[in-house]
Amino acid sequence: MPTVVQAGGTYSMSAHIRVNGNPGAGAQFNCVGYYLSTNSTWDATDAYLGSSCQSLLMAGQSGPTSITAIIPALTSPGGYYLVLVADPLNAELESDETNNVVTFPVQVAAGSPALPDLELWRPSISFSTVPAGGNTGAFSFIFNRGAGAASAYEVGFYLSADTVFSASTDVFMGQITGGSLPGALNGSTGAGTIFSAPLLAVPATTVPGNYYLLLVIDPRNQIAESNENNNSRALRLIVAGALSATAATSSDDALLIYPNPVARGNSLIIHTGAAGQAAKLTLVDAMGRAVVQQTLRPTQTETSIDTQNLPAGIYLVRMTVAGAEVTRRVLIN
Repeated sequence: MPTVVQAGGTYSMSAHIRVNGNPGAGAQFNCVGYYLSTNSTWDATDAYLGSSCQSLLMAGQSGPTSITAIIPALTSPGGYYLVLVADPLNAELESDETNNVVTFPVQVAAGSPALPDLELWRPSISFSTVPAGGNTGAFSFIFNRGAGAASAYEVGFYLSADTVFSASTDVFMGQITGGSLPGALNGSTGAGTIFSAPLLAVPATTVPGNYYLLLVIDPRNQIAESNENNNSRALRLIVAGALSATAATSSDDALLIYPNPVARGNSLIIHTGAAGQAAKLTLVDAMGRAVVQQTLRPTQTETSIDTQNLPAGIYLVRMTVAGAEVTRRVLIN
């Protein structure tokens, strides 16, 4: 156990848990909870740092548990205790419930803790023009450029009239969550990963006009970062009104298909601009044969085609709306 820590710092903690009792008592699933406390007594006011579980242990057996914990960033400097609790949820029936807690003194030092710094890189939007009630999607890389680790993160998606995020006025469209991102230590550039949100619905009541899709890291401001001013990116988004059959088949956005080319076995996503109109979709192979047919409801603007059983080659996607037709070419690799 560490004896000196800093608020917001990340530390490794470990312990061994042993099952006492009679040899025939049976196996137990054993967990250890880790807490930061102002005293040596475990109670509901202690700050939860994490938990780790061992597999089933028989009487007389023991095993290690460990966590990587972040000391709460707002912890005041001073003397505290690390409190380790076996079976913190009281899930196991024991002959002695009084020997489950051990404590270790720890000093929270003053100073600047190592904090994460999360940022987005190369965000993209699947459809930049969407009818009210339609769907778009987003993709991006996320990196931790700070020295401290982020144990988990959230990215929120919002429809906004400008490029500045406002939780009170922007329209929530969805959210994704991710796991830990280590910090940029020992000269490294930091840890990163990718994420996507393929289905973000624009409310049907949205007034047509120019908007932005905002991608916002930590929208609830739960992560203390070394830089809080680089957590959002804005992508231009045009919200169109319901299209007529003629407009739906003459617009460049009448039939949007991605990815194209598509790897065989992956889904082909098809977005139509025919909101408010029933549409018929037909996938035609190079011989002119219809291999897939779908009928979209008037409220449905997006669908997908499974390419698992389709041979590689060139295909045509035809959309028919009220007698008008639009065609796009698709390549399946």
